[in-house]
Amino acid sequence: MKIFIRTVGILMILAAIVLFFWQDIREYFTDQVNDRLITAYQDGDDDVKLNPVETFVTGVEQNTKGINIGEDMAGVLEIASADILEPVYRGPLTEEKLRNGVSMLEETDHLDMQNIPIAGHRVEGAGIRFNYIDRADVGDEINFITRDETRVYKITEMFEVDPSEVGVLGQTEGAVQEITLITCEDYNPDTLLFEKRLIVKAELIETE
Repeated sequence: MKIFIRTVGILMILAAIVLFFWQDIREYFTDQVNDRLITAYQDGDDDVKLNPVETFVTGVEQNTKGINIGEDMAGVLEIASADILEPVYRGPLTEEKLRNGVSMLEETDHLDMQNIPIAGHRVEGAGIRFNYIDRADVGDEINFITRDETRVYKITEMFEVDPSEVGVLGQTEGAVQEITLITCEDYNPDTLLFEKRLIVKAELIETE
């Protein structure tokens, strides 16, 4: 009986430790998965298979073959000043893709659009997805890395809008190509809702 009680006590202590450090654990595993996805994408692979621990901790979803990066992944988004390095998935935007990285909005969105929209979650307490995007500033560079090239953008604006504001997604024929990053802002604990959207706009300055 004493052994049983001692074992239960140890398990409870371990569970408490895991809960306390859960966001750090999640961030660590997500970074590891991101590195695998990005490396596989750059190596020209089509699928990445995660183990059960990785899928449980990160919440990333996969099919029987794993995560299909050959068809679904459009590139890699890097914002060094905000510690962001995320897989970018093609639209349409789904909750699964937002769990796996960041995503374009519509199925018809593509890299030759004048204004490329990319949405991502903010994961409170963990430095993943767009959680640290407010560390970026006007003038900082954003790299969009594909298998063929790296497009370098410079942030021109950062501002908040209401969730219903879609004007930021408009296309302007003949204008410099830009990307528009969209994430949640202004969490209201009373309503359990994010009442604003943070918009980051960046213009293309060079292609490498």
